[in-house]
Amino acid sequence: MYIYLVSFENTEKRLLFAVAKNVKETFGFDVRVSWVAAPFKYAYNAQRKQYIAERVVDYLSTLNYPRLVRMLAILSSDLYAGDLEFVFGFGTKRDAVVSTFRLWSTEERLFFERVFKVVNLTLGKTFGLDYCKDHKCVMHPYFSLTDMDAKAKSFCTYCKTKLEATLSQLTL
Repeated sequence: MYIYLVSFENTEKRLLFAVAKNVKETFGFDVRVSWVAAPFKYAYNAQRKQYIAERVVDYLSTLNYPRLVRMLAILSSDLYAGDLEFVFGFGTKRDAVVSTFRLWSTEERLFFERVFKVVNLTLGKTFGLDYCKDHKCVMHPYFSLTDMDAKAKSFCTYCKTKLEATLSQLTL
């Protein structure tokens, strides 16, 4: 079983491999990585200059591979969902998308950490985790980069226990 990580734009390969390592360490599944040069034209709102998260995830849901556990798209463009101005990430039961657009920092370590946090939260939601009250937990909601930078990329004890229970059911 594996998580499929795909970039539909020119996301830096070093970042994708770092995300793949983070996902493997955090969720315990093998990760397959690929790049697709063509963007989602039907998922792009030219007026807003953003991708529509729901359409990206709808597209991902049409892709099925044997032993696939989750599919995660990484976009370097901006992303929104519903009436929200933007989202860092968005997911459904199996599929998710994360945008690196608003996570940028001149400090590479900080940029990568932000991406890891959004990936972990977004994938955590696909595994049934809810937002957490623990301010340090990766599942605690954030509304700014300052909020995001203040929390860990890991799960609190409660969320980790819940995640492990869900993951153990998948590997049976």
